[in-house]
Amino acid sequence: MGFTSNNHLQTDASIKLKDWQHAARMFADQQFRLAPKFDFQFHVAFNINKAACKNANIVTRYGNEINMLVKTVALPRFELEADQVNQYNRTKQIQYHHKLGDIIIKFHDDNMGLINQVWQNYYSYYYADSTSSQTPGAYARTATKNSNYITTPYGLDNASTTPFFNYITIYQMARHEYVAVKLINPIIKMWDGLGLDYSSTKVHDFSMTVAYEAVNYSVGQVVPGDPEGFGLEHYDNSLSPLQGVNPDRTVISPSFVQALDIQGNAASFVNNAVNTVNGYQNSTESVNGGGFGSKLGSVLGLATLGIGLGGQAISALGGLSGISFPSLGGLFGGDKTSASPSTLGDGGAANGATDATDTQDSGSSSEGDSPESAAGGGDGTNMGDGSEASAGGWP
Repeated sequence: MGFTSNNHLQTDASIKLKDWQHAARMFADQQFRLAPKFDFQFHVAFNINKAACKNANIVTRYGNEINMLVKTVALPRFELEADQVNQYNRTKQIQYHHKLGDIIIKFHDDNMGLINQVWQNYYSYYYADSTSSQTPGAYARTATKNSNYITTPYGLDNASTTPFFNYITIYQMARHEYVAVKLINPIIKMWDGLGLDYSSTKVHDFSMTVAYEAVNYSVGQVVPGDPEGFGLEHYDNSLSPLQGVNPDRTVISPSFVQALDIQGNAASFVNNAVNTVNGYQNSTESVNGGGFGSKLGSVLGLATLGIGLGGQAISALGGLSGISFPSLGGLFGGDKTSASPSTLGDGGAANGATDATDTQDSGSSSEGDSPESAAGGGDGTNMGDGSEASAGGWP
């Protein structure tokens, strides 16, 4: 097609409009997994050492607002250095060093002067000049006098030992997930107040160039407070009237964040299953022991379909995928039982059993047994929907 001239192309007059299948399959499928991210979906978190600040309020009270006043930020740049050598007449590339490029962060110059306060605290923490300049005679003409006239510190002679910034983290977000880039031991290499102009109507910015010693990466899900300081202040927390619907919940979009460690989480999976079965047995034991008959059986029948009392949905317990347990224990009370190898392994103990004899009888119940044995010592009625309880107590 790409090498066919236009006069040799044929078309179907019945087709008026078609979508771009290549782009749709590439970028729109699986919840836009491969669609490009937007530049404006980011968040920057500054972890400032309170002990280094003359005014600790910029951290304790305004720390999250500092993060939100970032206008633009650059991501780290890596310069890898390599040498080309000759290895028995074979060209060989040997990398021996890498350099971390500085990044530039621009801030809004807010009316309150919060960002200006950040710079003032940083400068006065590392450099004594801003404090010494307030001392009378500190900058007097003393070049021809002896050292007794120098009574104030200058430059880096300011007893600053701990870093001002513990770290700076840049979060790039998309699809409720983020990639975090943490800058280790960052320092300000240049602070640019930029210019002022009577003829300009633009808003004013500050520009900060940052150098750092190392970078590490992490990923996670976006929730209030993670990314650090995100979604905690000045955010609209009202829910949107637009709600997304996944047409096929069996299809999970690939993600580096939500990948499950099956071996590492095996124990938690087992505990989840045991707690789920315990909750279900507790609810059904209270039901069968109370003798509510067919009316309650109808509720159980609806509950297995995900329909609760009053038309409300009953959420499944424990989160076992593909299995829905009715949650009725909180409605009717009753004694609680615990899952054990005997009740889980052989599928024997019925829900309403109160002693070893009843457990043995109900464990041998089958589809042809009487309702009394199937219910584990109940009131002689079935579950109300025309079917008897199974031996293992499963709906």
